[in-house]
Amino acid sequence: MINFKNIGKHSYSWDILMPYYRFALNYVFFKEFCVVGRDNIPPPGTPIFVIANHQNSVNDGLVIVSMFNGNRQPVALARGDFFRNNTVARILRFWRVMSTYRAKDGGKSDIMKNMETFQIASNILKKGGVITMFPEAMHQQGRYLGTFKKGVPRICFGAEETTDFQLNLQILPVNLHYSKVQKFREKALVEIGKPFGIREFLETYKENPNEAYLQFNNKARTILKSMVLDIEDAVHYEEYNFLREMIRRHRIKFNYKKYNYYDEFKEEKKSIGEIDALKEKTPERFETLMATTKDYSESLKKLNFRDWLVNKKTTGFGLIMKSLLMFILSPFFLFGFVNNVIPTFLVNYLTDKIHDRVFIGSLRFVMGFLLLPFWYIGVCIAASLISNNFLIGVSYTVLAFLSLFVYYRYRIIMLKLWHEWRYFFRRKEKEVISLKKFKSEILSFF
Repeated sequence: MINFKNIGKHSYSWDILMPYYRFALNYVFFKEFCVVGRDNIPPPGTPIFVIANHQNSVNDGLVIVSMFNGNRQPVALARGDFFRNNTVARILRFWRVMSTYRAKDGGKSDIMKNMETFQIASNILKKGGVITMFPEAMHQQGRYLGTFKKGVPRICFGAEETTDFQLNLQILPVNLHYSKVQKFREKALVEIGKPFGIREFLETYKENPNEAYLQFNNKARTILKSMVLDIEDAVHYEEYNFLREMIRRHRIKFNYKKYNYYDEFKEEKKSIGEIDALKEKTPERFETLMATTKDYSESLKKLNFRDWLVNKKTTGFGLIMKSLLMFILSPFFLFGFVNNVIPTFLVNYLTDKIHDRVFIGSLRFVMGFLLLPFWYIGVCIAASLISNNFLIGVSYTVLAFLSLFVYYRYRIIMLKLWHEWRYFFRRKEKEVISLKKFKSEILSFF
């Protein structure tokens, strides 16, 4: 039985690990890690309860840890079924994660364990610590905000009650957004909103706790909903999601010279708002847009093309020169392949066996975080022994590590180049010409 009572105690081993952890997450796994609103984080010593949307499994919690500068060590609450395996439970305990149980996770005995977890969380907050929890109580399979459960307000009001309602707990809303949740070298956005207190609900809580929970969740969800990208139309979800990327890509290309991932997110959120407004004001035009988008999307799938190819200015000479350049750079790719194919293959092989696709990105990071240091230590030892020079071994290892990014990027560019050649050769076919008409019609709505 793992003891969580001292999980809020400051961990010096965590302090030692954090520089590597932040480097691995912010600069290696993600190609862009954008944090907005750090000024909204209350000063150290202030009890903080972080609430966030939940779309990327374990990575959501890891990202929240990384958004804090300094030596703050948040404690996260995660679903109890993760803790069935004792080894996994010990790893999660090291990462300052406690278990909370839902009715479907176990029986009454498991649910009763929540009382102990909530008490530990309250004690951490009373000492000016940080607790993180996802109000939806489960990760979502799309870009939408689920219903909020009662776990967060129960802990918050419980902590206030143990201090005679003098704690002044601050709720910190956080929007988490990813370009793709499953893949390596994608983009992550952490948008930190303005904190709010719960004093306005305290009198209600004293008389009717359940009503206070409901009011708290309504306010918290309203605030978080205003921050996140929330596609509410389940019937047309795929069309919304397709348009989100298509319109963002178009506007970024023509309206921005410099931009970061927060700019991209704002364009996506703006496009979703415009579609919602169209649905409310002119339902007939909305249905036309949805039908055209569906036809366009299905045509792209049939031809195995991507939206970014359509209307892209491409010439035969340009493709030849790009292909020649990639051939010239191929030795760099081969160097990266030789030095990184084993760990990357192993990670991909293991993640391909995962049924819940939302976990893939998290497992890729965790396995890379654990395996790559040992791999590169092995590379360093081998290179040092072969060259009979430790300095050469270290230099070779640094190049091997840097070649990981070359190897990965080269593969993506080559894949895109292949699609560009395919599109170029078929550009005069009727089906391809119809793609241009579909796209122009869709863009006319915006």
